[in-house]
Amino acid sequence: MLKKVSKIATLFCLLAFAGSSFAQTAETPEYPQYGFWSNWGIGINGSFMFEPDVKQFYGNENLYWGGGYNAGLGIILQKEIDRGAWLRFRYEFPSLFANANKNNAETYANRAPGWHVTPYEHDGNTYYQSMDKHHAVTSELVLSLNNSFHNWKPETRGNLYVFAGGGVAFTQNQARGMYNAGIQLDGGLGFSYRVCDRSTLFCELEADFIGDAPAFWQSGVGFHHTDFLASIGYIYNLGITAADQELIAQRALLTKEQFDNLEEENEALKKEVDKAKDNEKKLRGQLDDLANENNRIRQNALAQAQRVSDSLNGILDQLKNDQLTYYAIPFSVLYANDSWHVTDSEMIKVKAVCRVMKDNPDLKLTVVGFCDYTASDAYNMKLSQRRAEEVKRLMVKKYGIDENRISVDWKGKTVAFGDIHYELNRRVSFYRVIE
Repeated sequence: MLKKVSKIATLFCLLAFAGSSFAQTAETPEYPQYGFWSNWGIGINGSFMFEPDVKQFYGNENLYWGGGYNAGLGIILQKEIDRGAWLRFRYEFPSLFANANKNNAETYANRAPGWHVTPYEHDGNTYYQSMDKHHAVTSELVLSLNNSFHNWKPETRGNLYVFAGGGVAFTQNQARGMYNAGIQLDGGLGFSYRVCDRSTLFCELEADFIGDAPAFWQSGVGFHHTDFLASIGYIYNLGITAADQELIAQRALLTKEQFDNLEEENEALKKEVDKAKDNEKKLRGQLDDLANENNRIRQNALAQAQRVSDSLNGILDQLKNDQLTYYAIPFSVLYANDSWHVTDSEMIKVKAVCRVMKDNPDLKLTVVGFCDYTASDAYNMKLSQRRAEEVKRLMVKKYGIDENRISVDWKGKTVAFGDIHYELNRRVSFYRVIE
C-alpha cells in the first residue's frame, strides 16, 4: 500500500509542476520577484493525531508498536519561492500527551476507550504495547493548486495546496524501553486563508510514515508505524525587506514607453562615453603641458620669493641701525581685492616685523588697516578692521609677540594714495608707538 501511495504522490507533484508552467497567461499580472530575505513566514499549529495499531495496520506479526489518539503542537518556518510553491521547515510534537506505560495488564485495563493496546507473547510472558511518543524535524515542498493550474491573482485569499517532504524523527516508547532515531516521510492536503497581508490561517490533513534507522533500509522491515493528523494553525508573514520594496517601486515606474526612452538614452550615453574617451586623451596631453608650465611658474615664484627675502633681510639690517629714527616701518602688507587673508609672499613681511620686535623688547607698534574705494564706506571700514586684526593675530599666535605690545586701528578708505584702485591702498601698515 505504501508503494502505491508514494507513486500517486510523485505523479501528483509532477502534474503540479507541469501545470504551473502553463498556468500564467499574457493577461495574468506578473508575479513580483523578491530577494532571499523577503516573505519569510513563521507560525504555530495544533494537531490531533490518530495512530493505528501497527500489527493490524501493516499485517506484520513481528511488529508490536501500539496506537491511539493524541494531540500536539508544531512550529513552522516557511519561504515563498514563486507564485505556486513554498518551502517550509517544521518541528512537530504530535504526541504531546503520551504517558509512560508499564508492561502489565492492570495499567491498560484502566485505559479509556480508544486506546489501542496490543498484547503479545514473548519468552512465556505477556506484554502490552502502547503508542509511541515522538517528535520530528522535517522540510516540505508546498504546491498551490490554485496558482499551479490557474492564473495567479494577487487579490485571491483562499488557497488549496498539497505538500510532501521528510526529515528526522525521534521515537520514544517507554513501555518497551526504546528510544530510536529514524526517518519520517510525510505528505498531505491543506487549505489556507489570507486574513490580511501579514496573517494567514490554515488547516491540513497529513499522513506520516516513520521508520527507524538504519534498520529501515537494512532489514527490510520498513515503516514501524503511521500517523494521521488533522491540524489548524496560524502563519505570520515577516514582509518584504526595504531593499526589495525600493526595487518593486522602481519596476512599477518602468513602463514600456519609459523602457524605450531609457534604451535611447543608453545608446546616447554610449556615444558620449566614446566621445569622452577621445577628449580624455586630448586632456591628458594638455595636463602634461600644464604640469610642465606649473613647474616652470613654481620655480620662478621660488626665485622671486628668494629675492624678496634677500631684500627684506637687507631692510631688517637697516631697521636695526635706524629703527629709533623711523615713525613708521617702511613697508606694508598688501592684499588682493576684498581679501583680509595674508598670502605666503606677504607673510615674509609679517615675519620681518616680528623679528624686529623680538630684537627690541621695548618696541610697541600700532597695526593700521586700509582699503581702496571699491565698495561702500561701511563695508571698507569693516574690511580694514579685519585686515588689521588678522595681522595682529598672526603676530601673536604664529610668532609669539606679546599682544600688549600691539594695538590695532583701521581707516577704511579714508586715506588713499594715487589711483583709488591702486594696490597700495589695500594694505596694513606698522607704526611705532612713541611714549
